[in-house]
Amino acid sequence: MRSNWQKWAYWGALIIIVAGIFSVYLVATAPRRNAESQAINVAEKTASLTTPQTFFMFQRDETYYTVGGKTKDGQSVFVIINARSGRTHTVSAGAGLSATQAQNRARQISGQQQVEKTVLGWYRGAVTWEVTLRSHSGNYQYVLLNYRTGKTV
Repeated sequence: MRSNWQKWAYWGALIIIVAGIFSVYLVATAPRRNAESQAINVAEKTASLTTPQTFFMFQRDETYYTVGGKTKDGQSVFVIINARSGRTHTVSAGAGLSATQAQNRARQISGQQQVEKTVLGWYRGAVTWEVTLRSHSGNYQYVLLNYRTGKTV
């Protein structure tokens, strides 16, 4: 039978390990949380966004943050923000493909594959959906679709 100090040492070590894992997680996710918070602030100021609902991080030639939500008028919009320059583009959520439509279109183009992630951003002068797909063999494929037309970029 274990002595009392061994039980305390066991539980103490376990608490330290769990706290360490949690601390590493918080440090590792801090940049994304900070970027999301700043992007929401920019979207609230530039597009009068009152209800942020989605956040995307789009990385191609440059990094863009996209915040989706509703404005004071109740209109659903996406605010796309260049991470380096701070330049913004605001588009109506109804002016192009929805995320589900983009996923379905990407599946059509690439065959039946599992969708891993869908993000909205700015690429080559246009609003673009990036759909990440994974095949049954585990290979990844990226399909870029023009937000307004649904054509591949």
